[in-house]
Amino acid sequence: MPVVNVLPVTSKKPGRRIYPNEVLIPAEIGGLDRESIVLCYQIRTPDKRCLIRKIGKIEDLEVQQKIIDALCFQLGIII
Repeated sequence: MPVVNVLPVTSKKPGRRIYPNEVLIPAEIGGLDRESIVLCYQIRTPDKRCLIRKIGKIEDLEVQQKIIDALCFQLGIII
C-alpha cells in the first residue's frame, strides 16, 4: 500500500487532562524526549512519500494496548 495510518503525538502541557481517546506516553518511550499524548481521534492516512523521517516507534506492549483501547473507544469498537 502506498499509504500508512498515523496517529499524531503532541507534548503534554502541565495540568493537561488525558481523555479516553488519548494515551499518555512517558518521555523514555518511543524515542520521545518529553511526556507526550497520542491523539487517537486525529487518525491520518498520508502517502508514505510525504513522510520525511521516522522519529520513533512504540514497542512497549502495555502502551501499544492502551493505544488500541483508545482507538477502539474512538471508533466505537467493542472487544
